[in-house]
Amino acid sequence: MTRQTYTLAFIDGPLTTNPITFKEEDGMDHQPTTVKLPNAEYVPFLFTVKSLLAKGEGSEFKPGFTWGGEFEVPSYRTGGFLDPKGRGMYSGYDQAVALPALQADGKGGQEELFKESNKVFDIGKGAIEMEVNKVNAELGEIGGVFVSKQPSDTDMGAKAPKTILMKGIFYGKVV
Repeated sequence: MTRQTYTLAFIDGPLTTNPITFKEEDGMDHQPTTVKLPNAEYVPFLFTVKSLLAKGEGSEFKPGFTWGGEFEVPSYRTGGFLDPKGRGMYSGYDQAVALPALQADGKGGQEELFKESNKVFDIGKGAIEMEVNKVNAELGEIGGVFVSKQPSDTDMGAKAPKTILMKGIFYGKVV
């Protein structure tokens, strides 16, 4: 994986106590990202916490407090995206040039060609766990570490997603 840094910022939503619960509603909550595996394969994914509902046991942030929850992982590409052959979900060609004859023969490989041509917008599920390790009650700031697990891009339904595991730091301000 590359050692670049990606940031999700200005994420906000209601925070309640007993137990502490946060519901993500707005902000820069996604970042298109691509990593390169040791075998030189590139894996695109949408680093996100869209619609996160994070919960933890307790009523106050303190070092050692853990919380987490599930979130939605939208498709890396939207319906308007056209692949290199001009195929898209709602725009572009239905199939690539020269494929009609290949599909018409009725032989093997039809399912693979169908997946390549029939674009879909997938929404997967991800999960995150966070641990608070610093608290500045005077300024309402918390910070800590996180581990997030989510699916990679499916190339609009043509490929099976890989599991992406990310680790990092987080910062939050309670206002």
